[in-house]
Amino acid sequence: MSRSAFIIDDADFMVDMLRLVLSEGGYSVAGSATDALVGLEQLRRLTSASKTVDIVIVDLHMPKLDGFETIRGIREILPKAKVLLVSANATLPVALKAKAIGVDGFVVKPFEPETVLETLRKMY
Repeated sequence: MSRSAFIIDDADFMVDMLRLVLSEGGYSVAGSATDALVGLEQLRRLTSASKTVDIVIVDLHMPKLDGFETIRGIREILPKAKVLLVSANATLPVALKAKAIGVDGFVVKPFEPETVLETLRKMY
């Protein structure tokens, strides 16, 4: 069974790269957004249309809503979805806060495509 993912990252190139990595790794991509608020709205629409999203990949640093605020919104919409946080900020406080809000996986940017896939495999 192919797992379905949704990507929220303000960098177009990162969204494109993650789409490619996920597709090549056997995941389906239900959607993506380069704006966190738009991403949360799209997730709400997918949920209302009974579409499944198993994994949400979220960037930490974005305008309007940061990754942590976005994850709180994701948890309200999709409480059972796994969340993978991606960030160039690999400090202990970030890791502790991510763990405290229930992030399932964390990948430090820049990363190799296999690192993302391996982290996703470990999340299940």
